[in-house]
Amino acid sequence: MQTLHHCACRASIVRCDLSNARTTHQRTEAAAAGWRHLPPLRLLAAATAAASVLTASPQVHAYNVRVEDVESSTLQAGLRAANEGRLEDAERFFQIYLLQNPDSASVYSNLGNVHGQQQDYQQAVQDYDNAVRLAPTAPVPYLNRAVAKEALGVAAAAAGDSAGALAMWQSAAADCDRAIELDGKEFAAWFDRGNIDMRLGDYGAALTDFCTAADLAPGLAGYRLRHATLLFQQGDVAAARRMMQGVTRKSGNYSEAHAALAAVHWSQGDRERAEEEMLRAESQDERWGDMQWIRGSTRWPPRLEAAMERLLNIQDGQAP
Repeated sequence: MQTLHHCACRASIVRCDLSNARTTHQRTEAAAAGWRHLPPLRLLAAATAAASVLTASPQVHAYNVRVEDVESSTLQAGLRAANEGRLEDAERFFQIYLLQNPDSASVYSNLGNVHGQQQDYQQAVQDYDNAVRLAPTAPVPYLNRAVAKEALGVAAAAAGDSAGALAMWQSAAADCDRAIELDGKEFAAWFDRGNIDMRLGDYGAALTDFCTAADLAPGLAGYRLRHATLLFQQGDVAAARRMMQGVTRKSGNYSEAHAALAAVHWSQGDRERAEEEMLRAESQDERWGDMQWIRGSTRWPPRLEAAMERLLNIQDGQAP
């Protein structure tokens, strides 16, 4: 049985598994949910999950791996290709390696990350199944598999298969549960489970999970913003506003935080502050004035979406 270990590394939260050296997973601020990668000897910190909570598609948590720590030239080539976004090349190198090393759980997990980035989520799940089979006590493959299953649930829902979507999301939640059981400080697992809670409409559970994720990773602004959006959804408007203000003070270029805070201010009748925050958001990204884009590109809960829609309708001269 292999033991996979992970270290710091992006959007939203799959990790790269190419390692047998234990480290602490840490995501940089880039998006809230995605794939994670573990290198054969050591993972260095890299990317995903929080400067933005934008998640139109599952986010990949990719690590910046020191290629010199990888002894196999084939794996070195695969990691370089993955880090550079050359996914077909990365897929080929990982598959070549697996022909000679079919028991490498970490490479199966990395291959799953590549397939996930290619939006071949069914194949990604199969890759993670192999990683879990080979390394059943490693949390990372479960976490990565949950992200792929969530995406499959979204596809099922879009196709009108509500039962299939529910089953896939429940299975994804079970994978997050297992990852948390194996490592309770795995903050990405708490964050990903919060995302799935939202898919299932359980906003109370999502609030708890996002709060835990943000407490475990206090440096990730996107985690704290997600926590704040759920506070607003659950009716604690004052706490949500304070938390969003704290995020915007620390991350002044975080356009989503400004947009969310604008919606909260508007919901409380504070038009002047709402317009100030909205101006800041749109000066950084004009798409915050497009409600259709917001619905498709964020994971805001319903109450926050409704507040933003009222704000934009007034700005456009429509009836509230």
